[in-house]
Amino acid sequence: MVEQPFMDRAPGDETADRRDRLLAALLHGPDAFVLLGCDAGVAELFGGAAPLRLALVTVAGDASADQIRARLEPLVKAVRPGGPPAHFVVVGGGAAAGRAALAKAAPLVQPVRMGFHHLDAAGALTRVKGSALPALDEAYGRLAEVGPLGPDALAEALAKGQALARQERAIVDRLAGSRRVTATLVIACAALLAVSYAFGPGTHDAALWRMGANSGEAVRRGELYRLLASAFLHADPVHLFVNMLALWSLGPMLEALLGPRRFLLLYGASALGGSIASASAGALIEGRWGVGASGAIWGLMTAGIGIALRPQGLLPAAMIAPMRSRAWWPLGLNLAYSLLPGIDLLAHLGGGIVGFALVVTVLPRGLTPVEQRERASSAEPRPRPLLTAAAALMGAAMALSVVVALAAGRPWVLGAPPTLTRTAVADTGVALDVPEALASAAFVEEMDGLRTHMYGRLPDTPMMFLLTVHPFEGELTPGEVDELLERERKALEEQRPADVAASGPATRVTLGGRPAVRARNELKNGVQLVSYVVVLEDREVLLQAFSMKDRPASWNGIEDKVAATIRRQ
Repeated sequence: MVEQPFMDRAPGDETADRRDRLLAALLHGPDAFVLLGCDAGVAELFGGAAPLRLALVTVAGDASADQIRARLEPLVKAVRPGGPPAHFVVVGGGAAAGRAALAKAAPLVQPVRMGFHHLDAAGALTRVKGSALPALDEAYGRLAEVGPLGPDALAEALAKGQALARQERAIVDRLAGSRRVTATLVIACAALLAVSYAFGPGTHDAALWRMGANSGEAVRRGELYRLLASAFLHADPVHLFVNMLALWSLGPMLEALLGPRRFLLLYGASALGGSIASASAGALIEGRWGVGASGAIWGLMTAGIGIALRPQGLLPAAMIAPMRSRAWWPLGLNLAYSLLPGIDLLAHLGGGIVGFALVVTVLPRGLTPVEQRERASSAEPRPRPLLTAAAALMGAAMALSVVVALAAGRPWVLGAPPTLTRTAVADTGVALDVPEALASAAFVEEMDGLRTHMYGRLPDTPMMFLLTVHPFEGELTPGEVDELLERERKALEEQRPADVAASGPATRVTLGGRPAVRARNELKNGVQLVSYVVVLEDREVLLQAFSMKDRPASWNGIEDKVAATIRRQ
């Protein structure tokens, strides 16, 4: 209903006449504004051609700057971040008072782009502050050509605008009605973070690896389950919170718009695309691995951009314009964030490309436009068995990837003290006790013409031992052993690894009743290295123990225990 005060004007009231003509020019101009509300001297309009809100405020010709500002401030404060641009036009009042009021009403930090304009009592239109509004200038130029709206025409325009607002609210309600898949994904990610922390202190990174962290090296070895399992893992609570906040912001709308099955396909395919892109680079960088749902979330973000650019009839035109205006700034912000150290840019881009490609091509085909849906769950006009099968397959693949990762990695064994087993070192004539978890992952490599025997593989296992045996022509005397160990001690002091970050002194120690040399170093990638030199009668044994910085506490000191067991076979 239109309140009469907005239309009332005394004979010869030029301000009211200009206001009514300006309103008519805006409603019937090329930009086709829509009238959303009109009462007590304030008309609220929404741009039909471009997303923006406009408030037309009428004041008395002799209104002071404080009075004008008091009328404006509640309207300015009502603007919320993330909405379309907002413009405020004061009609009436003196030029000086209006400009002063508008300048003071403009906030220093604006939640959206704003413009403040004054059509003063003398009939001059001025942009006082903020963005220009060409549609307002065009309407002002036609004031002499249009007549003011009568009560019936104003009521008709208001009814049309309110009907459009009701339609938009109904569409928004339908787009907020489906969250089952989104909620399930959030719960799964939160539960797996709790599981990764459940294996005791100092084991989180090792647990993430065993639970399916993505790695190009591991994927190349055939551990394909990591491509999907890694999308449910997170490095810490902050990482989880940021990703789940983004998922909860994007997921429900897309789930309702596309339907649960297509949304599940979008999420899973985006996660897979991000992991493949990350693993492709990881295969070239030794030790590189990652976790997180950000590839999938980037797919959701770019899917929203794809819908805004190519809606394919899913949403009415009135909703598309605001979506397009808001679509790009999250992409720019997240792209800048992705360039920070430690952030997996390739995973983001891979997931984003897949999500965008799916939404602008095949994913929306056959969906019922939102305004034609009888209820929130009726996205599909008819049953689609193939779609159901594809969604079920994707859901099963994601769940199975997590199960296989847990079964293969067995993270629950991390906190248990390692059990040592006697192990013969091939044909070297040397044996030592090695943790069972490492003895089962033994292999041999030729390095610098020497055969190096390896037990374990970082980060698959908490530690890795490398053993090299140098035979002598004959058995050394105690004096020769002492001289050899002193030379080796100096060599370990002077010839540190190239990527060492911190080091301690190389010292003479006694291990298992035998004299030996020990040196500790920390490498730049956080790996701890302890090197030992032990002499066994007619051969020298070099043992290097590499360990993850966050290895289980029960593995502390295992290097000395293993080194003390080196004996002739």
